[in-house]
Amino acid sequence: MKKFFLIFIIIFSLIGFVGCTQKDDAKSQFIKDFDIDIEEKDIELKEEFNDYGGFPYEGMALYKITLDEDAAEEFAKWESLPFSKKAGDFLTSVSTYIELPTIEDGYWKLIDRNLGTKMYTNVSFCVYDAENKIAYLITMDS
Repeated sequence: MKKFFLIFIIIFSLIGFVGCTQKDDAKSQFIKDFDIDIEEKDIELKEEFNDYGGFPYEGMALYKITLDEDAAEEFAKWESLPFSKKAGDFLTSVSTYIELPTIEDGYWKLIDRNLGTKMYTNVSFCVYDAENKIAYLITMDS
């Protein structure tokens, strides 16, 4: 019985640790997914929405990202607005939970982190508002 209790405590401790470090994970995931040449310390990330609910890698989140001018040049390599049908369909699918502000001038990129499936299950989507110099990152995992 003591072994079971100890294992139970260890598992919940790990879940709590993962939940507490999720913001730093979002920074590193952003850099990795979008192949951006910037250090984590140069990213200011503000969580706007998060329904991961303590379970790692299950849910959706919206982050508002502020970067320096040098990093903003990285976004110019992405697709220019307006969104493609594929990106628009993704935004529509998450619109019940997440809504982006209207962005007239900017760039976007959609990363399917679970290639080979017909549905989006693990996605990183980022849109950069060139006028306000702010990026919005949506992550979705299921």
